[in-house]
Amino acid sequence: MKKSMIFCLLISLFILCTIPSFAKEVVLNYYSHAVENGTRTEIIEEFEKTHPGIKVNLVELPMNTSKKLQTLSTIFQAQDSSIDIFDADVIWPPIFASAGWVEPLDNYFTAEERAEFLDGPILANTYMNKIWGVPYRTDAGILYYRTDLLEKYNRSIPNTWNELVETSLYIMEQEADMKGIAGSWAQYEGLVCNALEIFWSYGAKVLDEEGNVVLNSPEAVEALQLMVDMVNKDKITPDGIINFFSGDARAQFFAGKLIFMRDWPSGWRKSQDPEQSKVVGKVGMTPLPTGIEGGRSYSTLGGWQIMVSNFSKHKKEAAEFAKFRASYEAQKIAAIGLTHLPSRKAVYADAEVLAVNPYYKDMYNVFLNAYPRPKTPFYAEVSSVLQVEIQKALTLKKTAEEAIKDATKQIEEILNY
Repeated sequence: MKKSMIFCLLISLFILCTIPSFAKEVVLNYYSHAVENGTRTEIIEEFEKTHPGIKVNLVELPMNTSKKLQTLSTIFQAQDSSIDIFDADVIWPPIFASAGWVEPLDNYFTAEERAEFLDGPILANTYMNKIWGVPYRTDAGILYYRTDLLEKYNRSIPNTWNELVETSLYIMEQEADMKGIAGSWAQYEGLVCNALEIFWSYGAKVLDEEGNVVLNSPEAVEALQLMVDMVNKDKITPDGIINFFSGDARAQFFAGKLIFMRDWPSGWRKSQDPEQSKVVGKVGMTPLPTGIEGGRSYSTLGGWQIMVSNFSKHKKEAAEFAKFRASYEAQKIAAIGLTHLPSRKAVYADAEVLAVNPYYKDMYNVFLNAYPRPKTPFYAEVSSVLQVEIQKALTLKKTAEEAIKDATKQIEEILNY
């Protein structure tokens, strides 16, 4: 009897010593946005319920996207393994992939699975013929407008940017303390998103399909001149527009001081919240104007994805969480809780999601056709040049033509480095 007991004890000790992974919990560090209203925490809790043995530790990144990038870059440059998965802006995959900081996900995120997503977000995560991120949220710039003011003054929703200027001037003559339009025109990435939509609508591009710099064109000058005139000639933008981040434009619009606003769809819920908005029930959403009559409306592709650190010690588990974060269930939770635009096609037809976000149905084509920013490992540098030169034109330190020419030269130097 004693021998058998000792034998069993030895066997138990052997098992515990040779396979400790069965007893050890995997903890993933997820560097993400702030918790917001608890929706992100809810998604993590749902993952942990279905994946026993894996815990997700949420680490909040700075609110500002540029500071998010700076924080992550600093950690990755040190090859620090403390990050397992992280939220990545739609423009980051080429930057992080070319630096060797992220794990390719082709073996985890199959072509069949990718087919369930919108094309734009998948394309944004594809670089050097590999997939680097799993998109859990997309975005696209849209035009908010005051339905009551357009109706009151018998004005149509503007099809072109020039019509928007004309309508703004007309209503501003009748309405004291009213301005025409605002967007994110401070010197940060939001300015590039806003400006590119106007540039593209006039037929201008920064890079062609081969990666050549083609910014210096009459179309780009015309588009930038429109922005300059909005601020300095027609004066349809609020004072201080060059310091406006997204929240500043929303504050003006929700206070009833703007006719139009360029923003992301995530602003819709706040516009309909009586505690945050004075224009509840007076707001419409529509595609952004075109540069020329009969031309195409362009929206900058935005959005976020999960990427897996190349230095993570738990890549398999990290990839599992990345896929769950972009699952139908998780995207539905975020669409209802945060009005985040799904990257999965099927979520747009979900009845519960549409009950909260009825505009998803009417704006689907805008989201479907959102246009990506220039895809280059040096995008951050290219964006910085555009931000500086556009603002120099807006503040009349340079003409639109000079700013476009100087930006082109600097971008060529960056890409030929």
